[in-house]
Amino acid sequence: MDSPQHKSMRKRFAFAAAIVFAGLITIPLNGLILPPTATALQQEIISNSSQSTNSSSSNPLSLRTMFRQLQNSVVQITSKPPNPQSPDTSTSGSGFVYDNQGHIVTNNHVVGGAMEMEVTFPDGNKYTANVIANDIYNDISVLQISQNASKPLKPLVLGNSSEVGVGDTVIAIGNPFGLSDTMTTGIISGIGRSVPVDGEIIPNAIQTDAPINPGNSGGPLLDTRGKMIGMNTAILSGTNAFSGIGFAIPSNTITKIVPILIQKGYYPHGTYGAMMGAGSAGQSGPSLRAKKN
Repeated sequence: MDSPQHKSMRKRFAFAAAIVFAGLITIPLNGLILPPTATALQQEIISNSSQSTNSSSSNPLSLRTMFRQLQNSVVQITSKPPNPQSPDTSTSGSGFVYDNQGHIVTNNHVVGGAMEMEVTFPDGNKYTANVIANDIYNDISVLQISQNASKPLKPLVLGNSSEVGVGDTVIAIGNPFGLSDTMTTGIISGIGRSVPVDGEIIPNAIQTDAPINPGNSGGPLLDTRGKMIGMNTAILSGTNAFSGIGFAIPSNTITKIVPILIQKGYYPHGTYGAMMGAGSAGQSGPSLRAKKN
């Protein structure tokens, strides 16, 4: 039988142990040192959460949302040839805002040798734009608006055209037959096409069945996230109207060439490349010859 002194010592020991235990369970969890396996698991959870957030931010846009976000990035271009004897002769096409410095990119055949174009935004604002550079071999021209825009410009985001594949959904925005702000949809029907157009070869073109008609030239071909993967350029047709086969210059070509056009005013092509382009076009049959639209 314990003596009163022993009972008193046990009570004091039990009370001290309870205080120590209580102190342990009140330590914040973020102060604990996790074992390596738990740390790895925690890092994996954080990584998965981050990936989930990034994935949700890159989900496909609805067509209505995309159109609303991008419509002010696509413009209508009207060019008048430098010949004053034919004032009624003009070409009309599309273009897109490339950067915040007022650069507009379109097809070279839309420019048609003119030095100035009229650029019309969907809100009706019109600006004079100077042609600062052309690349006839890739059918690319760069314009620059000569006066300050009344509203901030909204450049398109260029995607990676090497990542697209047959069957991908695509969207075209442009001004077919002068009808501004027109959106059409389709799929990628083929990739890596070499398209002979008016004596030049457009290499690595993207083929699509999204309706493209005269006036769409220079407008963007977009993926479902609103990134530009190509610039609509030509159609294969015997009637000058869309027959289910359209072609776009891949965005990677634009990413490669346009900065140099802006910097130098030209894109340096080797003599060999220029001769190959002209020769290949001459060897192609009429059934493979596309029309610039």
